[in-house]
Amino acid sequence: MGSTLTFWGETPISILMTNPPLDPWSILVVDDNNVVRRLISSILAKAGLKVVQSSSAPEAIEELESRGFNSFDMVLSDYWMPGGNGMDLLKQIRSNDPTLSVVLLTADGEKAILEKLMLNGGCAYLQKPVEPENLLQCIKNAVKKTHLQRKLQTTANQANEVGKNQRALLEKQLHKTWPDIDFFFTSQSQASGDFISAIDISPTQRFLLASDSSGHELSSAFQSSYFHGLARGMLHQGASMTELLELSNDLILSEWNGESSIGLSLAACSIHLNLETNILSYINAGFPRPVVANSHGFANWIGSERCQGPLGWFPENYKEVSCPIPEGYLYLWTDGLSDLAEVINVDPLALAHRFLDNSRDYEKLITQAKDDIAVARLNILNTPSPAFPVISVKINGDQAANIDLWQSYFEESLRIAFSETIDACLPNVLMCIREGLINALAHGCNGDRDKQAHVQVSAAPDETSVNVLISDPGTGHSFDIAEHSQLAADQLIPEHRGLIMMQSLPKHFEAKNNGSTIQMQFDIPNNIVANL
Repeated sequence: MGSTLTFWGETPISILMTNPPLDPWSILVVDDNNVVRRLISSILAKAGLKVVQSSSAPEAIEELESRGFNSFDMVLSDYWMPGGNGMDLLKQIRSNDPTLSVVLLTADGEKAILEKLMLNGGCAYLQKPVEPENLLQCIKNAVKKTHLQRKLQTTANQANEVGKNQRALLEKQLHKTWPDIDFFFTSQSQASGDFISAIDISPTQRFLLASDSSGHELSSAFQSSYFHGLARGMLHQGASMTELLELSNDLILSEWNGESSIGLSLAACSIHLNLETNILSYINAGFPRPVVANSHGFANWIGSERCQGPLGWFPENYKEVSCPIPEGYLYLWTDGLSDLAEVINVDPLALAHRFLDNSRDYEKLITQAKDDIAVARLNILNTPSPAFPVISVKINGDQAANIDLWQSYFEESLRIAFSETIDACLPNVLMCIREGLINALAHGCNGDRDKQAHVQVSAAPDETSVNVLISDPGTGHSFDIAEHSQLAADQLIPEHRGLIMMQSLPKHFEAKNNGSTIQMQFDIPNNIVANL
């Protein structure tokens, strides 16, 4: 049975007379002791609250179910009651409505009760005897928590719906325009400001538009969606992408942001594909640079490292840059992927390849991400089975002393891209990349930091081979590599042993431009692939 409630200090009536009435919240008071229950209810009613009484936990659940859990602002319950104690009631309430706050009253000061209350998401714990002022303040706090949790739940439900619609729209719209596009998307919250859309103007005029709105709030998703809707309307009415970006920039600067600070920014990248002229034109406003690859999977970043500012930073005239449409893949991703690649020290192409492979697990990688990630891969010209790029990095000529760090970078990138499929040939691949890079830095770049060696690696579509291309700006060797290799074998000449080794380990080796460009192919044993 519940024990009698005792108040200290002033009488309840005198206290209530000196305090303003509370808002007319609805409170469910649960206690098997009729005197205590009526006394508490009287105090709360005099404070302006609507009170419903129950004498047991089962009766309280009936009241909640019949009236609706949302009709109450909090529950105040005794702990010790026959037929189910306050903790039992709390668990039932939490399973039906986790937003409804529960405060438990008991004369027992056991620490275990308090620990159980916190573990099961209770709001507060009051030990008898309790003063009316403390009781009313506790109820205020509990009601405030209920209202906050319900507001958050409503927002979360809206965000979930927006996020669900957003993902469905992205998948449906992208694949409708380009059935051969591969797309990956994940977000830190239910809805995201990362958005990629495909816009068909005519059979030969197409746009791929990506945006990344600042922040992770629900408003970011709406802002990015608004931008894509505006783009679709303007482009279909004959406007250029330059006009769209400049109008959007002016709109954010003049109407959405304050005069003294940047409240919103929107990074954007537009890809315009003209299939008549075979020209790709793009504008980069604060976005990671797109990547294009040839049919062999050797990739290059397009555009300069210094892009124009995101929309909403400052007034700017946005300029288009053009290049031929690639025969392989076009890659486009948001900076969440670039940031994650930097954190785990891998090439972003390797990470993109991993995410776009539906047969591979990526959950552990996502736990390390600090931002939303969206990545798209498009075979623009429908080239039959182009290779996938997994590494494309330019290294300054003074980096020879850091060769171990670069080897670690290549190894981690290849493991991310291939997983265990590459283990059988990985030592040979790494050894040849290492030797080729050392040669390129020392001879092709002459140790000059203003010159760069370029390392590119690709994967066959069925992951049965690895292709490596290493190039430098030098003039190459003054001797014939094949003749020198034979002479070195016959006469045990020590010079250029690394170059000779690179000829013996790959399945295929080719030196061009007197050795300033080296291409190698390594087979991955079929039994490794078959066991996956």
